[in-house]
Order: sequence, then structure tokens, then C-alpha cells
Amino acid sequence: MGIPEQALRGFIAWNLEREHGDLGLGSSARKPPLSPLGKSLISEKASKPIQVQVNDIYDSAGGHIGLAKARLDLIHTMESLDGIETRRDQLPANIITIFDSGLKRIERQPLAQCDMALNAIAAALTHIKGVGVPELRERLHNRGAAETRSGEDILEATRGFLEGSPIGRPQKLAAYHHSFFTYIAERYHVGIHRASQQINRPRVPFENQNISESPAEVTPHKLARSATLQIIEEEPVEPFIIRKGTRPWK
Repeated sequence: MGIPEQALRGFIAWNLEREHGDLGLGSSARKPPLSPLGKSLISEKASKPIQVQVNDIYDSAGGHIGLAKARLDLIHTMESLDGIETRRDQLPANIITIFDSGLKRIERQPLAQCDMALNAIAAALTHIKGVGVPELRERLHNRGAAETRSGEDILEATRGFLEGSPIGRPQKLAAYHHSFFTYIAERYHVGIHRASQQINRPRVPFENQNISESPAEVTPHKLARSATLQIIEEEPVEPFIIRKGTRPWK
């Protein structure tokens, strides 16, 4: 569960001003002299006001202080707004490390739980809005995973990487954060990518066909079931063509 908006915004402002000086955010941080990035952030030539930058960091964090801190740590390494804008849509390496570390904890679970968790993440994250619990359980069953009693079993095994939708029936399980959805969609985790290839493989539908006991009637538009090859005459045909005027061998 994310922390309250006011508390998270306050943390972002405090963190920025502690590193880059007085940016006019009114935090309680001890403010050093303005850094090169700090000067860029409050410059009249800045493409976005400082408050808009704070909003962007807040929105990307999705209510999670750990992801807000990861974004801020990345920003602290830059010297101008150009660097922030260039890497806005990229998944920062420190956030990838957070996800890698969390998934390693899942992989240390007993084998049955680990398999269920990786397969559930692969199946649920085929869509940004998640997948309904009944459909998810069916996919896991078809994959050969252990029987799951409920969505709570899946949530426990995935250790917070999936979360249930608060509204709607049937309830859906989805990525706990949009950055984690991006992490899975861009195939950062080999195990989940392999599971996705198996669990989301389309099944070819086969329709039942009624086959009569007796051969079907042969028509110009229907092949006979009883014969698929041309009937061979008992006497062989001539092995060569006799041309006009050819004298036979004696």
C-alpha cells in the first residue's frame, strides 16, 4: 500500500532541496548552495517549473517511496534538465535492481510456490489492467501448476508484485506498479519471459467431426474416404511411346 500523497510529496521536496539547495519548495531540509542541477531547475529558461518536476516524480512513484527514492537517486547524478528529460521514459538501472532483488526472494521459495508465482506473474501481466482470478487460476492449472485455492494463494506466493483490484467482479490481479509491468513487458527477467511463452501460448481449437461408418458418396465436389490414390490397372501401360514410322525390334 502506498503512503499518503502529502507525505510522499513532502519527502520528494525534502530530498531535492537537501541535495541541490533552496528550490523554493519550502522543505525543512538543510539546504546547501545551489548545485548545477539546482540552478537549472529554477532557471527562468527551464522547460518545466520545479513544481511540475516534483509532480512528475510523484506520478512515476505511484505511491511507493522506494521507487520515488530510486528516481531521485537517478536525478541526483545529473547536471541539467536535459538529462532528466532524455531518460524520462527509460527504466532506471536502480529500479531494475529493486525488481531483480525482489524476484530473487520469490525464487528462494519452495519449488511449487516459486513456479506458481513466476507463472502467475507471467499470466497476469499480459495486460496492464491485469487478469481475472478465475481465468488466472485456469491458466495456472493448464500449465500444470499446483492447485490454487484462491487469489490469496497467488498474492502470497508473488510477495507483493501482484495486487488485487479494489473494485470489479471477478477481481483482477495486476502489477503493483506500472514500472514493474514495463520491467516484465521488456523481458528483463528470463524466467518470467520463458513462463510467459508457455502459459500464454494460444491453443489451436479442434472441432468434433462426425465420421460415418460407410464411405461417403463420391461427387465432383467431395473426395471419397475409401480411396485416396488412383486405381492401378492390372495390365501395365506401354513403357514408351511408339512414334509413327518407327520399325519395331524383332
